[in-house]
Amino acid sequence: MDQRGQLLGLLDSLKQLSHEEHQAVAEGDFSRVEQIQDEKQLIRQQIDVLEPLPEGGVSSHAAAEPVKQAVSDIMAMNQESNKQLLRRMGALKAEAEAQSQTRATLRRVQGAYARRHSPVHWEAST
Repeated sequence: MDQRGQLLGLLDSLKQLSHEEHQAVAEGDFSRVEQIQDEKQLIRQQIDVLEPLPEGGVSSHAAAEPVKQAVSDIMAMNQESNKQLLRRMGALKAEAEAQSQTRATLRRVQGAYARRHSPVHWEAST
């Protein structure tokens, strides 16, 4: 297989992993997301070995339409996953804030009742 074919095979693997990552993010399976990111890093390393590029360099296959399409698909999925993560983080932050406010309210209410219902001392006399 020629270098472009190998590159396309690696890019297809990246695309599949990006799709799986997108699903894992949607399901909130963040341990799977981490595992997928490790797998994606291994593929990126294989791409670097296949075609080492100088700093800021561009692949000799970058102009080929199948390569451009594969990279475009991967980038689109990664951007959508990032948007999902940002939405999820916003929801989690809002939930944490609501829990914090609820906790503060409960402490105030508990403090108010504790002051009203101070212990009563009864004395019995005969």
